[in-house]
Amino acid sequence: MKRFHTVFFIALPVNAVLNFCSVYIFSDWEFVRYLVVAMVLDTALGFLIHWRNRDLSSKAYGMIAKKLITYSAALILANVVTNFKVYGQPVDALTWFGHFVCVMLMVRETLSIVENIEDICPGFFPKSIITRLKDFDSITGGKLPKNNKDE
Repeated sequence: MKRFHTVFFIALPVNAVLNFCSVYIFSDWEFVRYLVVAMVLDTALGFLIHWRNRDLSSKAYGMIAKKLITYSAALILANVVTNFKVYGQPVDALTWFGHFVCVMLMVRETLSIVENIEDICPGFFPKSIITRLKDFDSITGGKLPKNNKDE
């Protein structure tokens, strides 16, 4: 019976924290699982490339932490913006932002994985797929200018 009280007093605050997190921090954990799988795959392929090139560095681990922090911040911001309520009513005009952030993170990870695969095995993917993934510039948010080599 003593164990029940201990478990109860631990589970109650943990449940409250988890409920708060799922409402106000982030709630689409299925998406996060897939994103983590992509991040692990990207990291493993990057590690393989640097191991093959014999240029492993501890700086890469710092980049992983930076990626985790920035991705988490982007997902939390997307959740907050998507779930804003004004006078108790959701602001539907901002729901696109959550989809945009999720798609942006998926494209970034996909492009990184494709680039790593291409580094390991050149020509594995058709150039059209790589070009399509690189179609948007992450700095300006606009389309990249076409190379006008023929003109």
